[in-house]
Amino acid sequence: MTRLPFKYRFTYGWFQLVDKFFGRNRGVRLTKKSRQRFFKRLHSFLKAKGEGKLIEVERVKNISLKDFKKKYVAKGVPVVLEGLASEWGCVKNWSIDYFRELHGDDEVTIVANDTSETPFEILKLSEVLDDIQQGGTKYYRFYPLLKEHPEHIRDFDYTWLRKAKNKYGFWEQFQVFIGGKGTATPVHNAMASNLFVQAYGTKEWILYPPALTTIIDPEPGVNFHRGAPFKIPEGPFNPFKPNYDPPYTLYRYVDRIKVTLQPGDVFFNPPHYWHGVENPTDAIGIGYRWISPWASFRSAPWYTFLDMIDAPFNKNVYLNMKTDYNLVHMMEMGTYDEYLEEKKKLENA
Repeated sequence: MTRLPFKYRFTYGWFQLVDKFFGRNRGVRLTKKSRQRFFKRLHSFLKAKGEGKLIEVERVKNISLKDFKKKYVAKGVPVVLEGLASEWGCVKNWSIDYFRELHGDDEVTIVANDTSETPFEILKLSEVLDDIQQGGTKYYRFYPLLKEHPEHIRDFDYTWLRKAKNKYGFWEQFQVFIGGKGTATPVHNAMASNLFVQAYGTKEWILYPPALTTIIDPEPGVNFHRGAPFKIPEGPFNPFKPNYDPPYTLYRYVDRIKVTLQPGDVFFNPPHYWHGVENPTDAIGIGYRWISPWASFRSAPWYTFLDMIDAPFNKNVYLNMKTDYNLVHMMEMGTYDEYLEEKKKLENA
């Protein structure tokens, strides 16, 4: 994998600290000339190394839980456990029609992934599923299925999942993702570890390790996560359809990791790994997440430090711990109050 020397990562960490305490826009203004020199040197260094490669993630079969934790979880290495969940209920039974029949009347909130989309929509789950099967663009992320319908815990090998966590991991959350063919999520990362179970359809991921954060160049972030910046109106860099024109030229010279998930596969995505996701087919997947401060610190010390400073003063963190992450996302986008007003109107209608 592409490696950046410590001097580049350290200097960029300083820029992130400035952005964290002064805000991104002001931070960039305060350090404009030094940043320009820094990225010019970084471009020359990477270009001399040549273009990056597309690397397939490691896939393993029939690995013991002990070996999985020792070789991958403990070391923070991504891996696909091929077919591990093939006999789980979520893989054998779940489909678009399954959710429509069981939970089609659920009220759900679809939240925009960026400011160019409709901020949010309050719909019946059946309306979302109809849109997906008709080739629409709706993508229901972070569905708190087990909070609303805890009986679905039987659709997983919950004992295995809990044992697979880091020894000192805490908090846990199941989040279901239901999307149609062609739907996607831009590059982002998070402090939590993630065991992602592919229940239905195919899903593709592109990963960048935390050491390449300098290439992503995000805002420092809040609430344990951060996204790739929109440096052009069209959006952030798309690793599935890469365009290396400025301002995304640096991506040309770094390796990226490709992950393809089929039903029954379980993917371990370590903390702070950057990833973009795309659905080549209609797809349903489940993220089982937990937080291990030590694993997160080992993966990205600076971001873990900044996240833990934020946590005691960030009400979004506590909301995320208890409820639907879509509500947190709306708070960050400034649409939460508007959402509450819309909810009140629907209740009084």
